[in-house]
Amino acid sequence: MNLVLCHTTADFDTLGAAVGVTRLHPGTRIVLAGGCHPTVQSFLALHRDEYQLIERRAVNIDAVEALTVVDTQSADRLGPIAPWLTAVAARGGTISIYDHHSSEEVSLPATRVVVEPVGAATTLIAEQLQAQSVALTGAEATVMALGSHVDTESLHLASAA
Repeated sequence: MNLVLCHTTADFDTLGAAVGVTRLHPGTRIVLAGGCHPTVQSFLALHRDEYQLIERRAVNIDAVEALTVVDTQSADRLGPIAPWLTAVAARGGTISIYDHHSSEEVSLPATRVVVEPVGAATTLIAEQLQAQSVALTGAEATVMALGSHVDTESLHLASAA
């Protein structure tokens, strides 16, 4: 099983990037670490079935082979699922990080780290999807566009602090 992990109080950027990862790696499921921003919670109340979400309590961590973390490099931002990284790394599983916060220090065990000073983590994933000519559904494109839109303040910010 492969999972993509969203930070606590999930915002549209972490959700959009996570949805994109599920297209890059079919079969990957999304785990929300804990809670969502109120607008994301309202959005998911209407569209949850469109995305590859799995409840945290339904995950058998012993069956996880790969983890992808989006929109953070900090274990603190993963809350109760942070220990999953150590467990997967100890078994030789792969851990990838995609983030746009160049000011954060990597505090996660990782086999691959992609950190670029762009406006949103979703941008990093969108670039890979585009390079691989992966087509998105309307629901996938919508949440990814929301991720970029919100984190860049309507495309006014070039990068994150």
